[in-house]
Formats: sequence, C-alpha cells, structure tokens
Amino acid sequence: MYTLILTLIIIVSVALTFIVLIQKPKGGGIASNFSGGSQIMGVKRTNEIVEKLTWGLAIALLFLTMSSNLFLSSSNDSGEKSVIQEQIDNNDLPEALPFSPDAPAEQ
Repeated sequence: MYTLILTLIIIVSVALTFIVLIQKPKGGGIASNFSGGSQIMGVKRTNEIVEKLTWGLAIALLFLTMSSNLFLSSSNDSGEKSVIQEQIDNNDLPEALPFSPDAPAEQ
C-alpha cells in the first residue's frame, strides 16, 4: 500500500509542477497562448481552471504525504528490537577507559 501512495505522490508532484509552469503570471505565461479566437474558453476561464487544479493538486499532495505515514512500518510498534540495539545491549562495556597519552596523569 505504501508503494501505491508513493507512486501517487510522484505523479501528483509532477502534475503540480507542470500546472504551476502553465499558470499565467502578471505579465503573461504559457496559458496566454491558449487564447485563440476560435476557442470556446478564453484566457480568463483557463486561468480559473489552472488555479483550481493547482489548489486541488496541492491539497492532494498534502493529504497523500500525511497519509503515507500511516503505512510506514516501524520496528518499535512490533516490540522487536533492531539488530543494532541488540548488539548494544549484549555488548559488555569496559569498566575503565584505557590510558591516553594525551591526558595528564593523575597524582
């Protein structure tokens, strides 16, 4: 299930990137090229649709990223320790640290 959500996140991210690039800034943009005389929808209508798509994809991306956390498997939930934690727990620590020549000798 996590793989499916991750795939959807990638698809939505790429779509959101293209939609943002299509948007018309104050000076004009790619969307302004769609305003042919024979078109049914004008530039203003196109900008409204592009803006709604941007908001929809942004909300979908937020929802997908937050819901992906539900499907992550963590070792803490299952009660099992990780291999590294087991090695740390089983390892006997030395009673005293070895002498270092850089450290001053105690008197």
